[in-house]
Amino acid sequence: MNTVTIIVPIFHGKKYIDNIIDQLEKCASGGVGKCTLELLLVNDDPDEQIGGFSSEKIDVQVIETDKNRGIHGARVRGLDYCKGDYVLFLDQDDRIYPDYFNSQLAHLADKDAVVCKILHEGRQFYDTRMPFEKVINREYIVGVRNPIISPGQVLLRKDRIPKIWTEVELKNNGADDWLLWLCMIAEGQEFALNPELLFEHVVDGENESINVKHMMDSEAELYDAVKANGILKGQELEKLHDAVVAVAAAHIGILVKFQKMFFVYDTWLRLQEEDASISAYLRQRGVHSIAVYGYNQIGKRLYHTLSKEGICVNYFIDMNAEYLKEEIPIYQPEAALPQVDMIIISLVEAVDSIKEKLSHLTKIKVCGIMELLGQMKMFSKSHLTGEDNGI
Repeated sequence: MNTVTIIVPIFHGKKYIDNIIDQLEKCASGGVGKCTLELLLVNDDPDEQIGGFSSEKIDVQVIETDKNRGIHGARVRGLDYCKGDYVLFLDQDDRIYPDYFNSQLAHLADKDAVVCKILHEGRQFYDTRMPFEKVINREYIVGVRNPIISPGQVLLRKDRIPKIWTEVELKNNGADDWLLWLCMIAEGQEFALNPELLFEHVVDGENESINVKHMMDSEAELYDAVKANGILKGQELEKLHDAVVAVAAAHIGILVKFQKMFFVYDTWLRLQEEDASISAYLRQRGVHSIAVYGYNQIGKRLYHTLSKEGICVNYFIDMNAEYLKEEIPIYQPEAALPQVDMIIISLVEAVDSIKEKLSHLTKIKVCGIMELLGQMKMFSKSHLTGEDNGI
C-alpha cells in the first residue's frame, strides 16, 4: 500500500496542530485510494518543544529540532524522515478539504505532480487575470511569476523532488516553493491540472507572503541560487531575472494600494466616530438603492454595513463575476446593469477609468468610495457653517 506524507513545518504553531490532524482524519475517513497518510510535524523552533500527538486514523510523527532552519530547511528535513511515495508540503495554518487526496491522486495520472485550485483571502485565486489552465506552465513560472500561491496546492511524487532543491540553502522564507517549481521544470517534469477547489490558503497577518521585505529578499535569493547552480541558463535565466524585478515592483505597488485602503478605512472610522454614517448620508441625498463596483475587502464591508443599515445593495459589479459567489447577483462590467440610484466604486485605483467605462449609464450616479467619504466630510462641515454640498 502506498503512503502519502504530509510535511508541516511548525514555528510558534502548536495551536494549529489539532486542527491539522482533524483535517487529515477527515481525509482518511473519506478514503485516500489505496494510500495511508503519514503526518510529519517538523518543529523549527529549538526553544519550544511541541510534544507528542497521535491519531487512530493517521500516522503522526513529531520531529523536534536543535536549531531554526527556516521553512525551506524544515521542509527538506521532513523529507529525511518521509516514508511516503507522495509528498504534500502543507503550511501550519492552511486547510485542505476532505476529498483532497482522492481527487489529487485521481488527476495525477502519469505526471510528476498535480496542482489543484485554491481559495485565497476568501475567493478563488485563479480568475480572468490568471486563468488556471494558462499559468501553470514553464513559460509563466520562468518569465512572469510563481502562479502556485501555496505548495499545499501540489501533491508531488517523492522521487521527482529534485535533489538540487534539497541541497540549496535559502536563508529567507518566502520563495522556496517557486524555486521548487523551477527546479522541477528545469528537469523536464510536468504538472497535471486538477480543476477542483480543494485547498484554502489562510492569510492571517503572520504569513511570510505578506511581508514585502522578506518576500523581495527571498525572491532575490532564489534568482541567485538558480544562477549559481545552473538551474536555468541563457534566455530563460534572463527572463527569470526580469520576472523577479517585476514581482518586486508589484510588491511595492500592493503596498501603495494598501496605503490608499488605509486612508479609506481611517476616514470611514473617523466619520463613524462623529456619528456620520454612509447610509444616513445617502438617504439624505435621496439614494436608496446602490450597486458596489469591486468585490474586494472594502466592497464587502460596504455591502454588509449598508445592508444592515437599510440601504438596498442590489448587486456587485466585478470583472471576475463568473468566479465569485455572493447572496446577491454579481455582474460583469459589460453586462446590462439593472437600474439603481448609485454605483459606488470600492476600488482605490483606476477609479477614473472605471467611471469612463460606466459613462453610458446616464441615469445612475457613479461615485468612488474615497470621493464619497470626502463629500461626507464636507457635508458634516456644511452643517456647522450653514452651507450645502450636494452629492
